[in-house]
Amino acid sequence: MNKIVDDILEILGGNDLIQSTRIVNYDETPSGSMEAKLRSRLPKDHTLQVWIHIEPESLDYAYQLFTTVPLLRWDNSPHYEHLATAPHHFHDENGNVSESPLTGNIKRDLKIVLKEIADWIKSEESG
Repeated sequence: MNKIVDDILEILGGNDLIQSTRIVNYDETPSGSMEAKLRSRLPKDHTLQVWIHIEPESLDYAYQLFTTVPLLRWDNSPHYEHLATAPHHFHDENGNVSESPLTGNIKRDLKIVLKEIADWIKSEESG
């Protein structure tokens, strides 16, 4: 298994929000390409999906919190070039798109995503 996927599993496994994680898809080629999709169960039927696609010269990612509908999403698809953090951007539960603190450093970014999800869940619980 790729070191990046091992790092993701370690970070998810060490987070109090995460109840379980499974690898939904994993494909690695001899040329250095890799794609992985992992899903983690969180409280109240929330799911965190982590998707990464690595080519020798690029990295695409998407982190998504959802139930039966998308809630929060961070990704680097090049759709919002007007944002200062482009291509990195964030979609909130109302469909608004804004700048993102993510940079494509998976280990750093996943920790930020987990912190923001914990804060969002806490704010949802407090009304």
